Amino acid sequence: MEAAKITFYEIERCGYYRHGEQTPEFGNVGLILQQIKNWVHSDGVSLEDTCTYAIEESEDVLRTFCYDIVSDASTGDYLLTTWNETPSYDGKVAAVKGASKVGSAKVEFGKLPKNSIPGYATYFWFIPSRNLFATIRFQHRMNGKRGLDKYMKEYVGKLSDYVVESEDGDADFNIIGYADLDESNPQGLNALFRTSIVRKPGKISYIFKNRRSIRKIVRHNKLIPNDKVSKGTWEQAFKHLFSEARSAPPLDSSVNFSYEFLYMPEEDELKDMVREWEENHDSKWDDIGFGISGEQTPVWLSNSLARDDVDLDVKRMDEEVVDGKSILKEVCRQRDRLLTLLES
Repeated sequence: MEAAKITFYEIERCGYYRHGEQTPEFGNVGLILQQIKNWVHSDGVSLEDTCTYAIEESEDVLRTFCYDIVSDASTGDYLLTTWNETPSYDGKVAAVKGASKVGSAKVEFGKLPKNSIPGYATYFWFIPSRNLFATIRFQHRMNGKRGLDKYMKEYVGKLSDYVVESEDGDADFNIIGYADLDESNPQGLNALFRTSIVRKPGKISYIFKNRRSIRKIVRHNKLIPNDKVSKGTWEQAFKHLFSEARSAPPLDSSVNFSYEFLYMPEEDELKDMVREWEENHDSKWDDIGFGISGEQTPVWLSNSLARDDVDLDVKRMDEEVVDGKSILKEVCRQRDRLLTLLES
């Protein structure tokens, strides 16, 4: 058994749309995923060929590759494993010792195997019948969703079987439109892949409805070793424990940290708090609660999301990668129970 964190997202758009329309002319997430599966498993395609976009110099993004994709015939579900590139330079990765003095840390370089791509694996359980997918995190804090969104958006726009290209023009991709698989005439449609985190009905709206009754805000957070913000917060908090100046001990392990203050946020402030938390929280301990008049306990944002910690009986290939087939088999076995996370 391995502990995993699962979070559900809604697939709002996936396919080819006329301007302003909610329903695609053609294309859906199941068909797109099957096309990706056929592509990456075709002869002559290696992992390094599976990134769906080129990196522009102005972009603050690295490459995402398809490590593997598997499907379940009985449910129509897919498990997509992506490989997310991390920075390197001339075949080496850089590191510094965390205990080094600021301004004089020595940079050490580890040599990468030839033709290798440094990175980490992330996992996505797609449920096309419900227009949903879930991130499944094991040992990493990062869930890879940002890379997935770009990966899928670029595939839908440039590489799917619906793309119609012209031999004319100087660009690498001279796309003149999109056509359904049984048609030949291209149409000028919008290729879209758009997602949003699943909120349980009523939870967030209750907080906004009672905004003027909010009397205090409680924040649970987790301070992480080697994180600059966590280190600064830890040092400031430690200083307040003593009347005399005293240096904080090293932050050698994760520390659960909680604080509260009396405040009624403005509507825009509340929107920003909810948005920022939804985009950046990474654990059950990382949470925001609102003390509302008449409520015995704070109303926590974590209760508004379709997410949970689960135990999965999976097969680990090595210290980094979990076998995608075993993940899909296990989530399909627990499918009905896991989908109850979507309920209020």
